Amino acid sequence: MPEIPPSPAVPTGPGAPLRPLTDAEVQAFVDDGVVCARGVMPEPWLELVAGAIERNIAEPTAIGQFISIPEKGFLNDIFMWLADDDYRRFVLESPAATIAHQALAGLGATSVTFFYDQSFVKEPGTQVPTPWHHDLTFWPVEGNQVCSIWMPLDPVTRETSGLEYVRGSQRWPQRFKAITPDYNEYMLNPELDDVPDIEAHRDEYDLVNWDMEPGDVLIFHPLVVHGSGGNASTTIRRRALATRWFGDDVVYRDLPHTTPMPPGNELVDGEPFRGDMFPRLLDAARGTA
Repeated sequence: MPEIPPSPAVPTGPGAPLRPLTDAEVQAFVDDGVVCARGVMPEPWLELVAGAIERNIAEPTAIGQFISIPEKGFLNDIFMWLADDDYRRFVLESPAATIAHQALAGLGATSVTFFYDQSFVKEPGTQVPTPWHHDLTFWPVEGNQVCSIWMPLDPVTRETSGLEYVRGSQRWPQRFKAITPDYNEYMLNPELDDVPDIEAHRDEYDLVNWDMEPGDVLIFHPLVVHGSGGNASTTIRRRALATRWFGDDVVYRDLPHTTPMPPGNELVDGEPFRGDMFPRLLDAARGTA
């Protein structure tokens, strides 16, 4: 397995995955709202992120300290790439942007802009579930050409807090309250619907999940409803990195009860995300910045 070369003075641009997404995988993302792409992320990038997550655990950002529940073994952080060179290198040079570009092309996108990164760690025995939710109502965002890439660094099963999805729920007309693992009241928009009690009526929904190995990724739409249980393993950690990506139709909206954007973001209501904090990494030529 080739190593990642030393970091260049100028980023070289997004790399290639071990294989491109198939037409069937892109169509599954479009139709089902989620797809598991097997064996796409090269191992050196996983190793890079694993080291970054360990530093992140030892020294979380200010917002990471706020949104984690360390006493229960749940660690969470966002916008790490703005402070850590290895996360930054993953964002700018790993195959993640290329994978997002291929998936979002299924929704008609011709470009890819980076939104933010987010780390998730559930230590062995962690009983903190990720409540059923969809992501779009967490964000000050309007648009449909959006995807997340969820990349595990450890073997994942449903028992170790692998994600479950309600297949096709990105087409539901409802918009649900943004419910966090710590049930942060700031995020609970009273104008939005409550998430259905999916856990109590599992047989009424088309639920899908995958056992995963490092190198596999989940690609999903921000309106597909998903969640996970705690980590029932006594030995296996569940470490994962999610990166969020936009196509062409996404604009910033100054909405209440959404994730605050970092200071100095240059965002204007109704206009596209742009600037150094939200770089456009690929355009219609697929491979040019």
